[in-house]
Amino acid sequence: MKLLLLLAADYANVTGDGKLNVMGIFREINAYNFPARHPSMHLVIKLGAELGEYGQTRDLVVKLLDADGGEIMSLSSPANIPMGDRGRRPEVNAILELKDIVFPKPGPYQFVVLVDKYHKGELSIYANKLETPSMDQE
Repeated sequence: MKLLLLLAADYANVTGDGKLNVMGIFREINAYNFPARHPSMHLVIKLGAELGEYGQTRDLVVKLLDADGGEIMSLSSPANIPMGDRGRRPEVNAILELKDIVFPKPGPYQFVVLVDKYHKGELSIYANKLETPSMDQE
């Protein structure tokens, strides 16, 4: 499998006819305090099947790692690969809704995608600490 697309967004879905809809793509999370909880995000993954994988099931694993490689979370899901149609290579859309992910401190994080334990790619997310607004009226 090849990783064709990996992004974080406010919302994503797939229509009945296979269109991928994505709204609010981002790579930064801003918070006044840490640890910071992100209430809801959608991680969008599009995988392209290789010859010989059609009709099979693969193990899709997504990990969120901190700057030191520490694991914040890990999710695993089967990825069912359809058969090729009219000479086209099949694609698999995976949309993971992630709720209440906690970022312990400001800095870089990475979502890492594995298929059958093989690294396919990563997406960097940056957690930024915002300055508390001043109450001064100067």
